[in-house]
Amino acid sequence: MNEVEKKSWLKTKSLKLKVSKEYFHHHSFEIVNTYNELKKNMLASLTCKISISPRIKLTGKFESKAIKAEELNKVIREQLKTFPNNEIKFEVYEENGVFYFSEENNTIGGFDFAILNHYNNILALRNLCFGSLHYSDGEKRWTKFLKKNPDLVEIANSLKRVDEKGTNIGKGTIENSTPLIVGEIQFGNWALAYRDFFKVLKADVQNSVDCLIYIVPTGNLEKLLSDGIVTFDKTKKIMEDFSKVISVPVWLIGIDVE
Repeated sequence: MNEVEKKSWLKTKSLKLKVSKEYFHHHSFEIVNTYNELKKNMLASLTCKISISPRIKLTGKFESKAIKAEELNKVIREQLKTFPNNEIKFEVYEENGVFYFSEENNTIGGFDFAILNHYNNILALRNLCFGSLHYSDGEKRWTKFLKKNPDLVEIANSLKRVDEKGTNIGKGTIENSTPLIVGEIQFGNWALAYRDFFKVLKADVQNSVDCLIYIVPTGNLEKLLSDGIVTFDKTKKIMEDFSKVISVPVWLIGIDVE
């Protein structure tokens, strides 16, 4: 990389983000296309012009163009927030069959984002707080969850059913077509991919996850980030090698820049 190329790159303020590759694992193609609006919104949020802070990285004696993964991660999260009706929740973690979420904190071991079936999720929380084998501080946990999520109070009020404390409530005949989608934006060390798949398999045990959306770099973007990171090709190979173990459908999305 010569001085002219270096100066030109350091003056770059933006790049065009795009979806370059897709891979569908274990029936995810049928699931994604069933929820066509979700697919359309996801692809649209990952196809845009993004602001960057260019830098130069040194690999051995060679200099090359680079951007910071942390900065890119934040930009993509902002793009996902453009989903209609605040459909996506961020910093989501699962505990005893209930998904909790908080945009303020980076939850270690959780998912970067999720689209939840709120009726089923609050029902699971209600049974943990007030059901047959409930938390001793169930009322406190229930109140804390609703304080953070006032938009879900109406659903919660219909499910609390104080007169039925000590009894679990079943789903009954109520139909809710909202899928349970969890997602990761992964630009870290390649070994983190294994952790992510174990994490979604654990969540699937009690919740039956409909699909994992896994967003990773490929092409030019892959070269702009650090070496030894999770990439589209590496992740695809993991899924192919462990196809019988990774039972959760996965929509693998490879993003690139122009």
